[in-house]
Amino acid sequence: MKDIRAVPTAVVAGACVAQLIDNITYTISFACLPHLFEDMKLASESKIGLVAAMFGVGGVLTSSLSGFISDRLKSRKLPLVVGSVGYAVCGCVLFFSHKLWHLMLYRLLNGMASGLVYPISTAAVGDVYPHKLLGLQMAMLNMFNNAGYMIGPIVGGIVYDHAGVHGVSTVIMVIGSLLSLILGFGIKEPLLIHDNLMEQVEVASELSSEKEKTITEEIEIVESKDIPLWKLVLKWRVLLASIITLSLGTLNSSLDNMLGIHVKDTFKVTSSKAGLLYVLNGGVSILLSMPTGSAVDWIIGRHGEIARGYIQIIGLLLTSGAVFTIGMSDSFATILGVEAWLAASNLLVNIPVMSSFGDFVNSLRLNSMAQCYGIFNSFWSLSSTFAPPIATWLYTRIGFRSTVCGLLSGLCILCACLILGETIWQIRKRI
Repeated sequence: MKDIRAVPTAVVAGACVAQLIDNITYTISFACLPHLFEDMKLASESKIGLVAAMFGVGGVLTSSLSGFISDRLKSRKLPLVVGSVGYAVCGCVLFFSHKLWHLMLYRLLNGMASGLVYPISTAAVGDVYPHKLLGLQMAMLNMFNNAGYMIGPIVGGIVYDHAGVHGVSTVIMVIGSLLSLILGFGIKEPLLIHDNLMEQVEVASELSSEKEKTITEEIEIVESKDIPLWKLVLKWRVLLASIITLSLGTLNSSLDNMLGIHVKDTFKVTSSKAGLLYVLNGGVSILLSMPTGSAVDWIIGRHGEIARGYIQIIGLLLTSGAVFTIGMSDSFATILGVEAWLAASNLLVNIPVMSSFGDFVNSLRLNSMAQCYGIFNSFWSLSSTFAPPIATWLYTRIGFRSTVCGLLSGLCILCACLILGETIWQIRKRI
């Protein structure tokens, strides 16, 4: 009888749970952090951005190394279990926090744990689907990621209102410990599953339909399956996806930190009510992730890799409009409504970008899946490092509306122009 832990769906299920818990631990403090600072009388609200930035610092530190180490050790489970234990450790630090540097250490460790779990769990899914486009699989991960994004803030707000920081930290410790058990005993090593699948690659290539074939057009063929990390970053397809990831991360991490402060200051919203912002955003993403992922795979499979750029451009323009509208909103109810628009448009950018890293690796049969998703998470973490303190500083200097309508909305337009330029260049190469 076949071991159920060794089938690709088991790995996907484990990765989905990992990303659910990863995002819960990331967002659980969003709604309560302004109130936590106020209750502890630690510092001004401008320092919230500094604490939030420590998550990005930790993420950059581990993301840049986790993929390289995982690919070299030929192991996905080891970094996943270590990262899961890291969540429990950061929860323990939060439990005893009563100073500013304690909170900074908590977010640093949280980011380091995430830098292990997020990219390696994503890479594990790419490992076990080597012959297919990854839009649908990335959409599934995104669905659970957004479930965590939805659950974390509301749970954090409610638990903090009733049990304070000790309650929030206990939740983090418990779910981190549970995840380590699930990943340690619930799945087989994804790279062993990958090797078994690759033994059948010739047969699978002959029998696969046109839709299931990996993309090889417009990508230069390389002689070696192992590419140094610095060369991998400089591959244009990887570099462009990394730039979009950095920009999208800047947008989202800035809004995540400013919205909580803005609705508290302007509309006198409680931490529990502020959590509704993230619930709505996550709920819409959950509903639309799978249809969007399926559509992305179908469009790219039918029209080629160039269609990925068109999807991203549409998504960026819609995102820019949603961000601009949030900045102009004069009521909490309006912001709640536009959050649904923002969530839907974000998917049109995020899913094609996420899948592009894995599709690139699978199309060339490289041994660099974890490194590619390490690059992805490094750029996302980098944006989480510098964006929150800059955004909160701008919030105190020029206000919410100017920051959001001017800078963040404009950033989306610039990215759309960059992708459009690259698309035109690709078209001209064909002529």
